[in-house]
Amino acid sequence: MKSRRVLSVALLYGSCLCLAALLSSCGSSDDPSKQESGDRADSMSKEFTLPPPKPPFENWPDPALVICVTGETHGYLEPCGCSETQSGGISRRADLFRQIEERGWPRASLDLGGSLRRNRLQSKIKFELMLDALKEMDYSGMGLGREELRLDPYNYYLLTLDTEDQLPLWGANVSIAGFDEYPKRHGKIDVDGKTVGVVAVIGNSLRAEAIPSANAGDGEPPPVDVLDPIEAIKQQLAELGVEKPDEKPDLLILLSHAGLEESRALAKAFPQFDVVISAGGPEDPNGKPEEVGPDKTMLVTVGHKGKHVGVIGYYPDQEPKLRFELIELDNTRFQDTPAMQDIMRRYQERLDEEQVADNMKRVQHETGANYVGAEVCGECHKKAYGKWEHTKHHLAYESLSKGRKGQEDGWISRIHDPECLCCHVTGWNPQDVFPYETGFVNEATTPHLAGQQCENCHGPGSIHAELEQKRVAGDIKPQDEQLLNWRKELHLNQEIAEKQLCNKCHDLDNSPNFDFQKYWKEIAHPGRD
Repeated sequence: MKSRRVLSVALLYGSCLCLAALLSSCGSSDDPSKQESGDRADSMSKEFTLPPPKPPFENWPDPALVICVTGETHGYLEPCGCSETQSGGISRRADLFRQIEERGWPRASLDLGGSLRRNRLQSKIKFELMLDALKEMDYSGMGLGREELRLDPYNYYLLTLDTEDQLPLWGANVSIAGFDEYPKRHGKIDVDGKTVGVVAVIGNSLRAEAIPSANAGDGEPPPVDVLDPIEAIKQQLAELGVEKPDEKPDLLILLSHAGLEESRALAKAFPQFDVVISAGGPEDPNGKPEEVGPDKTMLVTVGHKGKHVGVIGYYPDQEPKLRFELIELDNTRFQDTPAMQDIMRRYQERLDEEQVADNMKRVQHETGANYVGAEVCGECHKKAYGKWEHTKHHLAYESLSKGRKGQEDGWISRIHDPECLCCHVTGWNPQDVFPYETGFVNEATTPHLAGQQCENCHGPGSIHAELEQKRVAGDIKPQDEQLLNWRKELHLNQEIAEKQLCNKCHDLDNSPNFDFQKYWKEIAHPGRD
């Protein structure tokens, strides 16, 4: 068994141990990880003193209209990690739109797609609430990306609804279960007397990822197909009346859910588009648009995880007639908004009502051992247990229910959210977000596994504990081979913790300024007892 055990569970939960030591709470909240370690925040601010961000749209004259574009949110309804300093979230996005409306600028908002990260029940609930949020923010529509098309086929009704309350979903080259009318093939939007035409396609470069593989090879046609984007674009441009002066939209936009190279090729092939919004760019783009072809089609990306909003200003009587600014949704210029906070509350309530965390499929740990809880460990390892009791890891679960100091009022509990539980309880995989057998279920069933405990780093301890009890009772000798092997298996050193464990929860999303050497000192507990 050797380091395999340490590696897997340690991998899993050493990360978590490091996590709470540095954050009093780090749930996936809109900003749950205000770094309560004040000295750390102070030292970081002294080392890196950044100028305050500039006001958005500095020196912009009033445009005829603005187009706000988001995409590849990958399930990040809130800032992209637990740290309060992280950017993004639908709540801050709504505040940007509020600021635009206060300027009196006519606005249309589009989403490129790529709204999910996984394909499970939580993803379906999240997608439904995301559509509600976009509708609430007055989006004109969303292009379908590969993530949306990988929904379970039983949930494809979400992609084919056509009601007044449903956000329009576009996919010029997407076929779902043989429907010809769904999704919508293009959008034609009126913005204060100006017409904006929108075509959305999935490129050939992402086609294989977009078509669910579950039905591949079973003789049945797939419920989803992605057709040739070139032919689809030609057809939709014709239907938008691009060649007819009295029908042609004032502004034409292509939502290209494709790699940058393919999006660039589409921009060259179809110079009729004024703007091409591409997937496949970096998580944090530089914000500089690219000019493609002799007509200088504007090609832009808007990043991942909902951290940015791309804003296009339209000036029909000026040259150039387009301006672009990539707005980072930081926590200094943008605030939470009540309507989006209500969406987040409804999201957490749905997770509770449908018992998503409780009913997730559980996986047996590779060692075959069960989780027993820190109190069992503390029967022998008294000093280590005493140390743990005074770390923030001990309070990791509590932070999900109450928030950090100063956050209590209005806090939205995350105790039913698998994506939060995985780094705040014992017996879950924090990166792939699934529970192990005998791991934490809920507070009523497994209260002894709440918080970040010993077994998150050292591994489930049932076999080790049983063998040690037998040794004390005299049933096995102190030199018993299995006994000694399990001691080695659960032993954890600093090098493994630093390179393979703590970063599973203290990743760039959740702890962008994590300092292992500093915080290791706060949780280190050398010696057997």
